[in-house]
Amino acid sequence: MAIYQYSAVKQGNKNKVRGTINAENERHARELLREQELFPTSVKLLKSVTQDRGSKKAEASSPFQEMIAEKLSKIGMEEKISFTQNLEMMVKAGIPITEALLYMETYMENPKFKRLVNTIRLDILAGSSFSKALAKHPKVFNSVYVSIIQAGEASGELETVLKRLSEMLIAESKLMKKVIAAMAYPAMVVVIAILVMLIMFIFVLPTFSKIYAQMGVKLPLLTIIMLGISDFLRNFWYICIAGAVGGFFGAKKFVLSPLGRAFIDSTILKIPVAAPLIYSVSASHFISTLNVSFSAGLPITDCIYMACHTVTNTVIRAAFDEVNIKIQAGQRLAAALSEAEVLQPMVIVMISTGEESGSLDEMLTHTLSYLEEEVNQRVEVLMSMMEPVMLIVLGAITGCMALSVYLPMFGMYDHMH
Repeated sequence: MAIYQYSAVKQGNKNKVRGTINAENERHARELLREQELFPTSVKLLKSVTQDRGSKKAEASSPFQEMIAEKLSKIGMEEKISFTQNLEMMVKAGIPITEALLYMETYMENPKFKRLVNTIRLDILAGSSFSKALAKHPKVFNSVYVSIIQAGEASGELETVLKRLSEMLIAESKLMKKVIAAMAYPAMVVVIAILVMLIMFIFVLPTFSKIYAQMGVKLPLLTIIMLGISDFLRNFWYICIAGAVGGFFGAKKFVLSPLGRAFIDSTILKIPVAAPLIYSVSASHFISTLNVSFSAGLPITDCIYMACHTVTNTVIRAAFDEVNIKIQAGQRLAAALSEAEVLQPMVIVMISTGEESGSLDEMLTHTLSYLEEEVNQRVEVLMSMMEPVMLIVLGAITGCMALSVYLPMFGMYDHMH
C-alpha cells in the first residue's frame, strides 16, 4: 500500500477537492476516487507505507516489545514542534486534518505519539473538533495550545495559528536549552565535589588514621571532625543511604507542595544573580504566549489568563494575575503591567506604544525579540560569574581535606625536632 495526494473535482461542482488516499498504485487510487464520485485531475505518490526497514522492524517486534517501547517512550518538545510544523504545512497544502493526521500517524517512530495521534484522528472522525480532540490529552497539549487552536478554528485561520504556535514552541525550546546549559555546569561541579569527598572519606582518610594512631600523633580538631565523618560513613553507610533517599523524597514533596513552591520561588527572587534571569525568562514566556494568542483573535483577558499559566514562578505569576484583574476593571494593559513591577521599563514602553498606535500584535513581536536577546545576555553573565564561584567552592573543599591530612604531619614534624 502507498499514500497518494490527489486533486479532484466533484460532478456539478468546479471547486477542487484535495486530500490523500491509501491505494496499491496510482490506477487503484483513481478507481477509489471515482467510486466516491470524484474525478481526479492530479494523483501523486507521497510515500510508500511499507518500507523495507519498517517492515523488518514490524516483523521482528512482538506485541510485548511494542508495549514496552510505548511505556519507555516519551513525547518531548522536539516531537511536539515537528507535529505542529508538519500539520501546518499539510493544512497549507489543502489536506484535510484527518488525512494529515493519518499520514503523520503512519510514519511516526514514537509509538506513544503514534497512538495519541490515532486517538485524535478517530475522535475527529466521530464528530469532535480538532481542538476538543487535543483537549483530551492535557499532558501533551496544554490549555494554551488547545485555546489557540480553538481560536484558529473559529476564525478560519488554522494555518496561520499553527505557524505561530510552532514559532512559539521553537522559542520556548531554545530558551529552555539555554537555561539548562546555564545550570549544567554548577550541577556537574557539585556531583564531582561529592564524589571526591566520598573517595576521601571512605578510602583516603582511614589510611592516614591508622598511620597517625600507630605513631601516637595528637590530632587537631579539623582532622578529628573529618575522621569522625569518615568512620560514620563507613560504619553506618546504610543510615546515610536511607537518609539521602528520605531527604530526596522529602525535599521533592516539599517542593511540589504549594507552601514549598512559594518559599523556593520567593527565595530565588532574592538572589542577586539569579533573580534578573528568572524575571527575564518569565517575561519571555508571558509575552510569547500573549503574542500568539492575541494574534489568533482571542480577547485580551483570555490572552493574559493563558499567558499567566506559562509562568512557572508563583510570585511572578501572582503579579500577572493581578494585571488580568485590573484589565477586567477597565485599566489599560501597559498601565496594569507597569504597576505589577515584573517587566522591564523598556518592555512597558513598547507595549504602551503598541496600544497607542493600534499595532499591539506587531509590537509584541518586537518585544519578544528584545526579551530573547536579554535572556541570552543574562545567561552569559550567570555563566561567567558561576565559574569563579564554583572554583572557590571546590578550592575550599579541597583545602579542608588537604589540611585535615597534612596538619597532623606538621605536628609530627615539630615533635621530632
